[in-house]
Amino acid sequence: MTSSSSISAVASVAAAVHEQDMDAVLRRRAAATPDEVAMRFLRNGEDDVVDLTYRQLDQRAARLARQLRQQLAPGARVLLVLEPGLNYVTALFAIFKSGATAVPSFPPVGSRAVGRFAGICHDCQAQLVIAEGSLRTSVDRLNAALSAAGNAPGWLFIDSDYFEAQDGQPVPEIAYDKARQAGDFPALLQYTSGSTGNPKGVMLSAANLISNSRVLDIRMGTAQKHVGFTWLPPYHDMGLMGALLLSVYSGFMLVMMTPAHFVQRPLRWLKGLSTYQVTSSVGPNFALDLCVDTITEEEIDGLDLSNLKLLFCGAEPVRQGTLDRFAEKFGRAGFSSTAYVPCYGLAEATLFISGKADREALPHRLFLDQQSLANGLIRPARLDAAATAIISCGTVATDHVMAIVDPETLEALPPGVVGEIWFKGASVAQGYLNQVQASDDVFHAFIAGDPTDGPYLRTGDLGFMMDDELYITGRIKDVIIFAGRNLYPQDIEAVAQACHPAIRTNGVAAFAITRDDKEHLVVVAEILRSAKLNAEDLENVEDAIAAAITLSHGVAPHTVHLAPVSTIPLTTSGKVRRSACRDAFEAGALALAKPRPAPAAANDSTILLPQE
Repeated sequence: MTSSSSISAVASVAAAVHEQDMDAVLRRRAAATPDEVAMRFLRNGEDDVVDLTYRQLDQRAARLARQLRQQLAPGARVLLVLEPGLNYVTALFAIFKSGATAVPSFPPVGSRAVGRFAGICHDCQAQLVIAEGSLRTSVDRLNAALSAAGNAPGWLFIDSDYFEAQDGQPVPEIAYDKARQAGDFPALLQYTSGSTGNPKGVMLSAANLISNSRVLDIRMGTAQKHVGFTWLPPYHDMGLMGALLLSVYSGFMLVMMTPAHFVQRPLRWLKGLSTYQVTSSVGPNFALDLCVDTITEEEIDGLDLSNLKLLFCGAEPVRQGTLDRFAEKFGRAGFSSTAYVPCYGLAEATLFISGKADREALPHRLFLDQQSLANGLIRPARLDAAATAIISCGTVATDHVMAIVDPETLEALPPGVVGEIWFKGASVAQGYLNQVQASDDVFHAFIAGDPTDGPYLRTGDLGFMMDDELYITGRIKDVIIFAGRNLYPQDIEAVAQACHPAIRTNGVAAFAITRDDKEHLVVVAEILRSAKLNAEDLENVEDAIAAAITLSHGVAPHTVHLAPVSTIPLTTSGKVRRSACRDAFEAGALALAKPRPAPAAANDSTILLPQE
């Protein structure tokens, strides 16, 4: 059973961009509105502001593109590891202009990041790395890591004033020859975050980037001139495709700050929304929790969030409790729950697959019978039965098609039945770099019995359709099968998270292990550094987690493992890597939380603590 979006693109026809690649979009913007601010960067996360107009962005990118063209053949892979900011955006568009392939990557700072960087560099056979000038002193160490991985690219170091220093130089003419503009190579390689396995290089064409920007532009609407705000990492799909490229495509100013400035002080994000009268922003679930937990009532008095009309929530499961808490706390600052846009996407679809369609409505949600959901059926919860709240991720992207399919039989399923989410359309990527079999398995699926119904992208995610809207229930690889029931780890993690204040936000992982041919549930929970729990307190936390999960899901955990902060493996975008956590648990490599002296004033095992 397939479903296509009911949203009409008529409202966006007048503003549609017809260029075939993102550089052409930028050139059109630079010609039509040269002095409009394209990007505004908050260098300190607050009041140290620097702007970049469309003309400046186009000209600075052109100068670097000339240099890249002299060094690189069309399609050469250029690893982009600059810190978030205006230089990052400029270098990205320079790569587009040059006809090379951009490969965004996490900056190689720290042993884990260096290992990932070396793996990506080797996998894509990067010919050039564009990096911060501050990494010059680390180049020998990084080259050693790259040599060990079998690759030795060149380096181009970009200092903070690299582009400003060239502003007086002539702007080169660039011949946009067909070989570079529409060659048989990706415009961009987006490496997946690796939440369920090793990262893969998703090959995105210029047409993929345009398609994703178009469907997002339609979803946002063009009735008003938007102002965007992002602190998301630009080397991940949501920050790159859902913020940077979208803003250039749609022609609205994007205010930017670094992820570090947000995490250090979440109030900066909401202050930015208030100061610049932002209409559209992105906030994953954990970010909303962080704002609620750290921003004081007095600080709310200085905020005005009434202009925020679109707050896209994605990248991780969206929880109703989080949305309710955020709206309750910041409602007096003018925030409206109608601004929430729960959405679903993944790198293999460039980004956007579905999202809330009605910009004036509250997100739809269902309260489902937990036992029926465990058996793959969708039934409303009874008053006397355990319920699971699931938020709609809206309707499918315009001109794209979604199907819910039995992952074993490959048969299409009707509305109200849980199956694997399949997706097809112009935003679907070209496949995985260097992985022919995986590409065929994931990107070339057909509905059983109909060889013409495809090819589809197999997302690996589970969900169901109801009234043409998508509801996500989990990932196939993460589902825990217990006594014939499907248990979704994110639901178990949410219960554990809420049962005791000493557990870190986003610091729980649930997974299954096999012992004596039986599946057993393991829950790993990180304890806040500020908790200072003694041995008895830690036992009480274990008991609280076990009791809460048993009560809510009817399954007693085989093991509750309490760990210090930063024990649970995460992707670079902050998602829990359950499979990696399970492997570490099986290997006995997960650290244990150590008892610490309880505060002298604390006589109760339940200690109210601020969340980190």
